[in-house]
Amino acid sequence: MTTASDDVRSALDADGFVVLDALLDPATLAGVRAAVDAALARDGVRGPSGTLHVDDLAGPAVEALWSAPRLVAAVRHVLGPDAERRAMGLRAPNPGFGAQALHADFAGPPPPDGAHVAVAIVALVDITADGGATRVVPGTHTWNRVAPGDTVDRPYPGERHVALAAGSAALLNGHLWHSGTRNGSSHRRDALQVTFGRPGTAQGPM
Repeated sequence: MTTASDDVRSALDADGFVVLDALLDPATLAGVRAAVDAALARDGVRGPSGTLHVDDLAGPAVEALWSAPRLVAAVRHVLGPDAERRAMGLRAPNPGFGAQALHADFAGPPPPDGAHVAVAIVALVDITADGGATRVVPGTHTWNRVAPGDTVDRPYPGERHVALAAGSAALLNGHLWHSGTRNGSSHRRDALQVTFGRPGTAQGPM
């Protein structure tokens, strides 16, 4: 069984997130993109405010992503050895869309028994810092406070915009303050949102 490296564990503990470069090899990345295209052909384009949503992805490449050893090892560091799969879907803001308020993917402050949720953002295209990258506020997974609600398009002290190359991922402790940012590029920002949970726990509103 693959275990998370010291650097990965340290980043998750201190900052609440870590970047996993080149998580998907080219063949798996191409397979995941094909699964997205098949879902689009099946279900059609849908999504509010210029952001395309696709759920219920399936296929060998999708399964390879779920079980990617470095991702699984990092998730287990956050949630424990029995972490379970919850959901996977595409979140793809068109140019000019995608801005969100800072939030955590769990309702209320972090529970005392440890994280209940972890979320991986997996880039299917290159995502630049100003091209709709996920922003995070490092360390907020330990703050025991709810994120402020008036932060759409408003910087927050200490925030970081996480640029990702296609096939790379950012794994977030689900209690970390984060949000999508407005896509300032000229193309759709395709990324998967992959959610894991601790058994017996419920995920809060996202």
